[in-house]
Amino acid sequence: MALDVDTCLKRIGQFGPFQIRVLAMFLFIFFPITYQTLIMVFVAYEPPWMCSQQNDTCLPIATNTSSSRTELYSTATKPKELYERRCTELKRSQWEFARYSLYEGPHKTIVNEFDLVCGRGYLAWLANSMLFFGWAIGAIVLGIIADYFGRKSVLFPSVSVVLVVTFAMAFSKAFWVVAVCRFIIGFFEAGCFLSMFVLATELVGPEKRALAGNLVWFYFTAALMVLGLKAYFIRNWRTLLIVSSAPWIFILLFWRFVPESVRWLLVKGKTVQAREILTKVATVNKKEMPVEELHVPVTASGQSVVELIRTWKMAKMSLIQIYVWFVNGMVYYGLSLSSGEFGGSIYLNFILTSLVEIPANVLVIHNCNRFGRKKTTVAHMVAAGISVVAVSLIPHGTNNTGFIAGRVILGTLGKIRIGAASSPFVVQMTRINAILPFALMGSLSFFAAILCWFLPETLGKSTAEEGNTKW
Repeated sequence: MALDVDTCLKRIGQFGPFQIRVLAMFLFIFFPITYQTLIMVFVAYEPPWMCSQQNDTCLPIATNTSSSRTELYSTATKPKELYERRCTELKRSQWEFARYSLYEGPHKTIVNEFDLVCGRGYLAWLANSMLFFGWAIGAIVLGIIADYFGRKSVLFPSVSVVLVVTFAMAFSKAFWVVAVCRFIIGFFEAGCFLSMFVLATELVGPEKRALAGNLVWFYFTAALMVLGLKAYFIRNWRTLLIVSSAPWIFILLFWRFVPESVRWLLVKGKTVQAREILTKVATVNKKEMPVEELHVPVTASGQSVVELIRTWKMAKMSLIQIYVWFVNGMVYYGLSLSSGEFGGSIYLNFILTSLVEIPANVLVIHNCNRFGRKKTTVAHMVAAGISVVAVSLIPHGTNNTGFIAGRVILGTLGKIRIGAASSPFVVQMTRINAILPFALMGSLSFFAAILCWFLPETLGKSTAEEGNTKW
């Protein structure tokens, strides 16, 4: 009788030295790739500003000061008032970016280098979104390519492009070059994450697969915290990009040691190569490779994305999940990009909102196994909505430590599991009203929670493979 891959893994080791070695290599690959998802928090950060030293007519904006020449102003402090007055009442020569500030120190970002303020301010937000636009297209294109040529064949070329383009972006002389680079990086980031997740979990036995799948997200969280620490010590955006790409070129050497997807090989009829990989797993794990033939999975033919809307029930489920993923991406990246909006240190805020993902992952695993997927999703969406809305109710633009701590804590809780491309623009709604972005994200989270209640529970149920399950 032919063996399927999971049964074979139970005999040759579900989570032995071979799997641990592969996951260790993915730890190093995850770091430079993860950096690029949120590095624009610092690269496109708008530093505080002050009245020009040569200017005697700059109007004081803070009501408790008689002179504004040495006063530092940040768009995170009374953003609407500051933004409007700076852009409408002051000439560009009457103000300048501050060379230092209490929390951040000196900054050199694309905002002050390319003067992305006032009428050009939207370009900084666009630079943030370009990665996610590229990601959306890359997920489709590279997903198709991976189906034809294999996961490993997409992973390492994608990693190479991300590293090279990130390094090249550090030498950009114009904003449009930055925008194009971010789009290209996003396009190939999709190939990196999709392929890594499959390869990291596929050779792990079914009893340990959930552990491996969540371990890669711990890598993601660790990388974000290290990024925040790097940015604290490296205040020049060009240097930060170089340090976050060039030193990691060694990970391309892992090409020789990371195996191709066994299931993809079997589907493509390459049973000899699939058996060779599993035999290597058995050897490293000091197990005996079974002599039985490997079972070739049955694949559905003639199916396409149209299947997602073939019936009303499927269409309803698909549309709900599309919306929920949109809100999930908006809130997750929106809170990360809002690190500078909470008050206090942008670096500490960024690290804290990343650190919370570690207990969040543990909590989600426990809740899903105990209460089910649907109840967990609904409860966490509601909790996120409450936390994010609460942020908007705490006074904004103040140096009061208690208020700053409250905004950071609630913003952190809001990220505990929640349209990534829209998140930079949502965050910049603070220029219209300080509470608007958080109120919007919170209300959308509440609505997503309501919609999730209409999805079926999947705890303990088999996946819909080979047409055995009808929806």
